[in-house]
Amino acid sequence: LYKERTAGGAGPWIVARTDCRMAYGFEEVLERCVRFEELGAEIIYAENLQSREEYEKLRSVLDCRTVTMIAQVQETMDAPWDIKQEVDRKPLLTVQEIGELGYDLALFGVTPLQCVVGALESTAKDFLRRSEHGAMVGTGIIGNGEESESSQRNIMADFSTVKRVVGFDELADFETKFPCT
Repeated sequence: LYKERTAGGAGPWIVARTDCRMAYGFEEVLERCVRFEELGAEIIYAENLQSREEYEKLRSVLDCRTVTMIAQVQETMDAPWDIKQEVDRKPLLTVQEIGELGYDLALFGVTPLQCVVGALESTAKDFLRRSEHGAMVGTGIIGNGEESESSQRNIMADFSTVKRVVGFDELADFETKFPCT
């Protein structure tokens, strides 16, 4: 369907998304996505799946011609999928892994923001580390050109840091004070 649809030119696509995983469980995700497909959605995706196995199961219950998308958030920078982890410690799947799972599209919507926040934090830490001569050490722009500890590690911020920086707590407070009814 994806190849047929894209060959036919531009036009609107019907995208069906569910965010029900955490509130209602994985079985509800499966039921909703199958129903989306039955109703004619052209792209289907589910937010916040918790494992590679859940992505595999979702893909397996849908028609292979249905276009599927993985939209993921980098929670932490930790271990690969095959190591048992806490629920909120999910590394990103690579584009290759997404294709191997049978998904057609990958959405990395928050990832660039995570990179910016991580880079800003890393740079701020570098600014605070000064050599004896008062020059920054480790950037290669100012200082001796040696890499600092923060520039050697992956600088993408985890999602909890991004939420703190962009003000999710304030938004939650606002939503509590002024709920949609």
